[in-house]
Amino acid sequence: MTSIPEKPIDAQWTMDQWNAIYSEGQDILVAAAAGSGKTAVLVERIIQKIMRNKEDVNKLLVVTFTNASAREMKARVNHAIQQESIKHPEDEHLKSQRIKIHQAQISTLHSFCLSLIKSHYDEIDIDPNFRTANEVEGVVLLEQAIDDILESYYDKNDQTFLDLVEHLSNDRSDEPLRVILKRMYQFSIAHANPIEWLEKLNQPYIEIDEGHLYFKMLDEMIRTKLNSANNALYQSIDCYQNLIDVEKHMDYLEGERIWISQLIAGEKSYDAIGHDISSKKLPTNTTKISKANEGDEQLLKLGKTYHTKYTESLKDINDNYLSRDKENLIKDMHQMSPRVQMLSEITRDIIHYFKKLKQDKRIIDFSDYEHLALEVLTNDDGTPSEIALQYREHFNEILVDEYQDTNRVQEAIIGCIKRGNESNGNLFMVGDVKQSIYKFRQAEPELFIEKYKRFNLNPDTSGKVIDLSKNFRSRREVLDNTNYIFSHMMDEKVGEIEYNDEAKLYYGADYDELNTPFEMDILVEDSYDEEDNNILEAKHIVKKAQYILDNKEVYDRKTKTYRPATYKDIVILERSYGNAPNLQQAFKDANIPFYVESKKGYFEQNEIRLMLSFLRVIDNPLQDKYLVGLMRSIAFQFQEDELAEIRNKAPREIYYLDSIHQYVEHSEADMVLVEKLNLFLRQLEHYQTYSKSVPVWKLLDKIYNDYYIIAYFSSLTGGVQRRQNLYGLLNKAVQFEASSLRGIFQFIRFIDELIERGQDFGQESVIGPNDDVVRMMTIHSSKGLEFPFVIYSGITRNFNRADLTKHIILNNNYGMALSYFDVDQKISYPTIASTIFKNINETEMISEEMRLIYVALTRAKESIYLVGRVKNDKAVEEMGLVQADNHEILDADFRVSAKSPLALMMAVMAKSNKHGLSHAMLFQSNQNESFNINILHEDAEEDIEEDESEKPTIEALMKYKTSNNKEKILRQISYEYPNKSRLNLAAKQSVSEIKRQRETEDAGTDYQIVRQYQVGTKAYDRPKFLSNQKRQSAEIGTLMHAVMQHLPLEKDGLNEEQLIQLVHSLIDKDILPTDALDDLQLDLIAQFTKSDLYTDLVNADKVLREVPFVVGQDDIDPSVSHDFKEDENKPIIQGMIDCIFIKDEKVSFIDYKTDAFIVRRGKTMDDVAEEMMKKYEVQMEYYKNTLETILQRPVEGYLYFFQYGTKHIKEKY
Repeated sequence: MTSIPEKPIDAQWTMDQWNAIYSEGQDILVAAAAGSGKTAVLVERIIQKIMRNKEDVNKLLVVTFTNASAREMKARVNHAIQQESIKHPEDEHLKSQRIKIHQAQISTLHSFCLSLIKSHYDEIDIDPNFRTANEVEGVVLLEQAIDDILESYYDKNDQTFLDLVEHLSNDRSDEPLRVILKRMYQFSIAHANPIEWLEKLNQPYIEIDEGHLYFKMLDEMIRTKLNSANNALYQSIDCYQNLIDVEKHMDYLEGERIWISQLIAGEKSYDAIGHDISSKKLPTNTTKISKANEGDEQLLKLGKTYHTKYTESLKDINDNYLSRDKENLIKDMHQMSPRVQMLSEITRDIIHYFKKLKQDKRIIDFSDYEHLALEVLTNDDGTPSEIALQYREHFNEILVDEYQDTNRVQEAIIGCIKRGNESNGNLFMVGDVKQSIYKFRQAEPELFIEKYKRFNLNPDTSGKVIDLSKNFRSRREVLDNTNYIFSHMMDEKVGEIEYNDEAKLYYGADYDELNTPFEMDILVEDSYDEEDNNILEAKHIVKKAQYILDNKEVYDRKTKTYRPATYKDIVILERSYGNAPNLQQAFKDANIPFYVESKKGYFEQNEIRLMLSFLRVIDNPLQDKYLVGLMRSIAFQFQEDELAEIRNKAPREIYYLDSIHQYVEHSEADMVLVEKLNLFLRQLEHYQTYSKSVPVWKLLDKIYNDYYIIAYFSSLTGGVQRRQNLYGLLNKAVQFEASSLRGIFQFIRFIDELIERGQDFGQESVIGPNDDVVRMMTIHSSKGLEFPFVIYSGITRNFNRADLTKHIILNNNYGMALSYFDVDQKISYPTIASTIFKNINETEMISEEMRLIYVALTRAKESIYLVGRVKNDKAVEEMGLVQADNHEILDADFRVSAKSPLALMMAVMAKSNKHGLSHAMLFQSNQNESFNINILHEDAEEDIEEDESEKPTIEALMKYKTSNNKEKILRQISYEYPNKSRLNLAAKQSVSEIKRQRETEDAGTDYQIVRQYQVGTKAYDRPKFLSNQKRQSAEIGTLMHAVMQHLPLEKDGLNEEQLIQLVHSLIDKDILPTDALDDLQLDLIAQFTKSDLYTDLVNADKVLREVPFVVGQDDIDPSVSHDFKEDENKPIIQGMIDCIFIKDEKVSFIDYKTDAFIVRRGKTMDDVAEEMMKKYEVQMEYYKNTLETILQRPVEGYLYFFQYGTKHIKEKY
């Protein structure tokens, strides 16, 4: 173990951070609380390894959770190396690191696994030309694998399989069985050896006896329930002992106390619970006690309430844990064993067949990355392979970020390539188990917890734990209140860790002192309709946001000053996007800009439903629902009476398509309708033929154009959003065709699978996250981010317990629980495994929900506002009556059964000494917590203001309907536009488009054709499947312009380090994408800051950037006709000038260009520059004329080409 250097007095790091940066010689686990600077510590450790220890950067393996964080980390390390190289140009080690950084393994574990597979594909059974499957292929091929395997089992007609189908299917289909098989597949591949995990599932069903682990676990669960009952009994005793004339009650309660104590101590059989449950009743002299205790009615009521909780707990134990004796519980398990074995075998077959389907297409998926990498790194007996030993030798240290989200396969991979054991290993792990919120992705926080305990218990013989507990993000009040809530809510029983002094958040920022308590607004619902109550909550959230904007300020810790709150200072956090539509509408009504990147609602939009109906009918017109819907749509416009007439002329039991065919042949058919139907059938046949020879996206594009789909939906309310949705569907079809799958059927199957799984694309975004808007995001999306003001809402929505009531419950550590089902009698009830797994999974689920609450609360810098709902005032009162263990923490059984985040938090907050409950019900206060709990009665209909004068009255509509408008209508339909010559003149053009027009006119081309092509193709955004590919030059130019727009003006210019800091700040503000540094040419921008032109900007009196303009074309272009009438619309020009600066009343403008300078034989850079200036002559002329027209003064212009080297072209126009 190496010594840690002494920390300088002026070092920015805390002592714990310093230890995390320099500790070595054993495996190290850094438990980094929210806002503690873990990323900065991790980056600094890497840098010090290179600078201080003289290690090669490519000898470090750095594993991050996302590609974005990997890119940022690599950029920071690269920048640090470059800066040190500038300071020490003679240092050969630093010179070599500038080359080796490009081979450095700073990536996600998936990326590392992929590179490992590519390097060693010959060691495993994989085609060297493999590629990664996209989501479409993965979904569809897994469906195909399940289809084919189930079909093979149906063909065998095995009785156990048929019993299993009966057990797990419903009356309509075997879809529930298919869903279970998908889940079993997902659970199995989260293990290092999926087949081994599956084979062990049946062991408990075969081996169970009275001494089995399950009965020990059941006993422990019953004891937990008994402790809960005992807590309720003690609360009842606390209440009654403060009353008078309750001797009989106290004698009875004392007897109960002794009785339950004997049960808990094991001195009485659990059978006594069932035998004695009916006698658990309070004495009945209630009237006498009530009279004797007038004024203490609340205490008397509480005593009764807690006694009821006591008896209900006992009844729960008897009904749900002791309803069957051990002999029958064992028998149930044995009888279900063949079905468990069958499920295991089917899932195993699906894994093998799915692998074969992927091999046939030469593709692998993300789970294959890990399993194939593990195959490379291990021998058949599970020991590390020769290749693994080579990697061990190569990597001096392995650094893992977000370790709390690691799964067991990833842990096995890391274990193969790390050196030594824990006491002398080279593994550095950073994370916060309180922020482990990815259990649904098979993350295993237990891995972190196990090491944390082991390292703390034996630091000399295992690894080392370093706690980073100082929070540098939030105000003291945010931390104090968060600590108060979690110290009374989270422990090892429910929460999986003790929220003790090591786990608490400690204040590390330097805000000035303010009294900013947690605000909890509890809305009492005014309706039985859930949607109405969601709207009520959304409107209240808008009020809260408006309150923040009107009354709150944000503290700038750098300048020690306050500024007013802005829209983007506010975030709304919820568990899901379920209430997003109501929030969007509420903020729209309040005229507050709002952004949500929702993954819901896309498939419900009318425009998308129409297009999917089109595809479904083209693929298979024997789908009546979609066929009739398509005929009723704007595309074909059949009326309801026409559709009814078609059906009336044919038997009802036939398909509607057959009804159409019969109708057109019917002797009494309406010939106008027949003609309309024939046209429809011809169109349908045309599209069916066309679809066989083109990809799906081309078929969609043709339908868009044939029926003016985009134009129509763009003209409706929300047209911009609708247009984006339609373009989005086109992009998704392009992405689909980029896979190995083809055809409408496969595309629809992919979409249907997403809909069935509850997945959604979300509506295409119109407002961006970079804008100054109030944001809504899920708690998962907010992880790692921070906001001045957090509104945490949706906290009343119940936790999802759906999986706990199903026939099969899966658990990564314990396997599978299958309920008992009698096929003949159709009787079903839980097995002992079902009871145990339900309790285990419920506890794990609540623990994760607690961690989600923790993540939500720790996003806030200034203040947090909680918004919840209850049915009535009584519900609020009941939330505060939850019993507690020794006045320290909420009762464990209550926490496991809590229905919502509100129930958990309110139970704690109500027990603060500031909320008027009796001492018996309070927690020990830390004297720092501060909560404002507001019970509000609001009306969902209030604040809806409409201008009644703008509403058309029924009378006015009737008058219009009955008036004689024939002449007016004839005039309108026979109207002839007088200026036909101007029809081909664009109403609005950009300066760049005019430049292209001039170029094509010079070349003798008909510009209308060119323009039509340009506009028609440009309308489609770049397909999203290209987003991971290399940026095009135009996209890089956009990045460069974004930096120039925000470039500081410093007298001495800027170096690359300062520019990197600028880019990071722009990324933090969502102005630049997270991977911008990959493509930005900061050295060229740095050169610009050393130019004379930059000096002119620094010395200017005024500088304006990205200045938009719109002017009449005839005002600035002499070649355009001026013979427009006064009331006639003139063509206009729009554009954007990169920079305008004014010095001594002289106006100049700059246009930045990122064109590549290609010097061909016989040419010089100056020659190319002349050609470039000629290329942009029209554009610069328009800019100059525009500014001179607007400002009425001479203007000079400059072109600045970044790639023209040190000459810095400045040609005046």
